[in-house]
Amino acid sequence: MDNIDQYINPTTTLEQLGIAPAELQQSLKLAGLLQTSLEVESVLNYFLQAAQQVVSFDAAIYTFEADKYNLKFGKEQRHRCSYRLRLGGEFLGELFFTRRRRFSEQEMQNLENLMGQLIYPLRNAIWYQRAIRAAKVDSLTGAHNRAALSETLEREVDLAHRHKTAMSILLFDLDHFKQINDSYGHQAGDEVLRETVEICNQALRNSDMLFRYGGEEFVVMLPGVNAKGAALVAERLRNMIEKHVFVAQQKTIPVTMSIGTASVTLKDKVENLIARADKALYQAKHAGRNCVICAESAPATATAATA
Repeated sequence: MDNIDQYINPTTTLEQLGIAPAELQQSLKLAGLLQTSLEVESVLNYFLQAAQQVVSFDAAIYTFEADKYNLKFGKEQRHRCSYRLRLGGEFLGELFFTRRRRFSEQEMQNLENLMGQLIYPLRNAIWYQRAIRAAKVDSLTGAHNRAALSETLEREVDLAHRHKTAMSILLFDLDHFKQINDSYGHQAGDEVLRETVEICNQALRNSDMLFRYGGEEFVVMLPGVNAKGAALVAERLRNMIEKHVFVAQQKTIPVTMSIGTASVTLKDKVENLIARADKALYQAKHAGRNCVICAESAPATATAATA
């Protein structure tokens, strides 16, 4: 398999590359098109459609591990050429082109000429998406924040209604968290929150989402999960937190959580769903804490869920 790596220098002008007037017009058209979107996938899509008119290829793959991009267009083939994308000292990922037959030197040069038009729009899209993510992430724990919860939950409830699919949420609270802050200090409390998020993320699916609701309260969104499944997930998280060894000042901090679960019904709006989960959490705390209460199964009498 060919594996040809090249670096893109975005400072080279089209005239220096000897591009003909017709090609220059096409490049300018492409440059304008690439400026119309700040979605990384859309920018790459526009670019690849133009590149396909210049050099035939079967697939293109864009990877950028730092920002968790791994985008594939088409079916990967044997021969490839790859480009490491840099702007100044900033690395912007790698773009691979693959096909059944080898790429000629002229074809690789043509691709490189075109990619000079990609660098700045791609960098702008990456920066924009980072800013969007940062605005929706809790700076202390790395979980999604409450603003992200409002937007995401509205969408997921609507999808569950439209497609008649299951969707559940967990609302959990770390038990006696004020005592942790008072006994071990706020720095230790912050570390407990961060570790809690790490533990939960390890146990959840990629499609699940964890949000910091406020203070020591968190919401877990479980698309496609019914009430029974939500109870099992909640019990697994509760058990993992109880067994985890939290340490501060060379002392072990006992940490447990109380969890309320609720699943979408046909009548639910976002506010109803959260209110039912909140009521179940309230019951869990009054049942002695460190337990799971399901809104669907115990609206009046608190009982712990078991896995």
